[in-house]
Amino acid sequence: MSPARTIFLTAVLALAVAVLERGLIRLVEASGASDQPAVILVLLLSAFLGLLTAVLTRSLSLPGAIAPTALVLGWILVPAVLGAFPGDAFSAFRSDLKLGAQESIALVVAVIAAAITLGVQSER
Repeated sequence: MSPARTIFLTAVLALAVAVLERGLIRLVEASGASDQPAVILVLLLSAFLGLLTAVLTRSLSLPGAIAPTALVLGWILVPAVLGAFPGDAFSAFRSDLKLGAQESIALVVAVIAAAITLGVQSER
């Protein structure tokens, strides 16, 4: 598999994760769940989204470290990038910006470095 295909599919997965996560949060908000049950519901739905990402990663024959990388990119970096765009189309992502741009980039770099470390074969 070519590295360009892997990078492209990871970016697509991260974008899909960000959009689906925001949709799940809006769904929970629309359900009218109170504080504690809403948090539990969001955590359960996020775990299910993680499972779907892992299954999709496996079915696309991507390396194993791509699933957690796509999840972290989708949960941290993509909302920060999409929230920076002006206009109403990306206004749903602006409310989730708890981390600044520098913190988001630092966290994503750490996760990608960990994924690369996991992907590198050890010498025997």
